[in-house]
Amino acid sequence: MNKEIENKVDEIINYIKNTDSYKNYIKAKEILDSKEDIKNKIKEIKLYQKQIVNGIGNKKELENKIKDNLDYLENDITYISYKEYLDEVNNMLNIFENKINNYFDEVFH
Repeated sequence: MNKEIENKVDEIINYIKNTDSYKNYIKAKEILDSKEDIKNKIKEIKLYQKQIVNGIGNKKELENKIKDNLDYLENDITYISYKEYLDEVNNMLNIFENKINNYFDEVFH
């Protein structure tokens, strides 16, 4: 990749890292990572999802366990904040991705 393109990519990355959304996301993630109960619920969800994909265990029972864990998470203010900031950052990334894709479509078509 030529240096000019690399510099532009770095500018975009730095822009994103300096937004309030990204900074709030990082803070919320750090708090979330310090909460063992939340981390355990997330691990359990991933385990149950993997078991469903691999056909291990009773699918309905596993889905109920996933739902119970999600209900727990969705009532935790730290998790709710984390998800909101993550969505904001992902939306911002999607906007950049779409702009870049549109630019290349215009240039090469």
